[in-house]
Amino acid sequence: MKRWQLTLGLLATLLVTVGLAGCGNGKQAATKTYKYGSITIPAKNGTICGAPNYIAYEKGFFKKNGLKAKLVAKPTNITDLEAGFTSGKYDALNGDFQYLPAIQNGAQIQAAGGIHQGCISVLVPKNSPIKSVKDLKGKTIATPGEGSTPQYVASIALQHAGINPKTGVTWKTYDFDLLTKAAQKGQVDAIGTVDPYAYQAVKEDHFRTIVDNNNSNNSQKMADMGMKKSGSCCYLYLSNKLTKQNKSKADAIVKSYAEAAKWINEHPKETAHILLSKKYVAKSKFVNETTVTSLIKQYHFGLKKSSGKADVAYYAKELKQAGYLKKDTNVKQLVQQAYYK
Repeated sequence: MKRWQLTLGLLATLLVTVGLAGCGNGKQAATKTYKYGSITIPAKNGTICGAPNYIAYEKGFFKKNGLKAKLVAKPTNITDLEAGFTSGKYDALNGDFQYLPAIQNGAQIQAAGGIHQGCISVLVPKNSPIKSVKDLKGKTIATPGEGSTPQYVASIALQHAGINPKTGVTWKTYDFDLLTKAAQKGQVDAIGTVDPYAYQAVKEDHFRTIVDNNNSNNSQKMADMGMKKSGSCCYLYLSNKLTKQNKSKADAIVKSYAEAAKWINEHPKETAHILLSKKYVAKSKFVNETTVTSLIKQYHFGLKKSSGKADVAYYAKELKQAGYLKKDTNVKQLVQQAYYK
């Protein structure tokens, strides 16, 4: 009897040991697959310019570079984004130059490269008497939020037209999908928004474009409005906790986005299919694979590090002049603070 009990005891010990070894091996395999662990990206907001987030995830670039990525909804309030990066909730972001004032005020993020050219327009209804930026003086402009890039793009154009963006116009805020309706109802005179909402407003509701910050054609007319020739509109941002404390993980993220942006530029049609079929971008009569493909081609995706830094410096100067950065801002120092490498 004792011998039988001893045998059972040895067998149980063996099974536990094997089981633990199996669990250990599984854990090691997972660690090996995701060398740098998990990252959380506030990506989902329905815009085409967020394509690098989705392609890096869907085409496996994050996984290839040792990152287990989770894509979550992007808060519309920049304060919520700041809090997310400060707390460690978020690790990376595909965002615009709107974050420069936030960085100056302590937001814990750094830009790591320009990722594509413009996707923002200032529009007016088809029957509007407004023909140019100068006609916006004293008018009401709606954007997706205070401190949003559409507001900054409109403000840069206003100051180049001799209009103080803080006192020369009235600003209102509406959700992306309500902006065109607000203008059509006469609640506002003009709107600043991003694609695909801007594109749809033009194609479906026949809005007219007053300002287009995609100056990939090097238009002098747009340059005179402050829209930098071939300038990056959107950038890859990383958490300071990564850029300062875990550079290997930060570099893995940069590599993932660089590969995704390159893939997008080489495969615009397949990118459009993924964005729409996976419902990252809402499909409509005018927002379909053909039109999204066309827009993606116009954005010229590709991670630009040195030229991206020059673009950040350009927009920092413009935002200082528009009154969105402190009057005594040292642009060179701010760019050093705001840029990774």
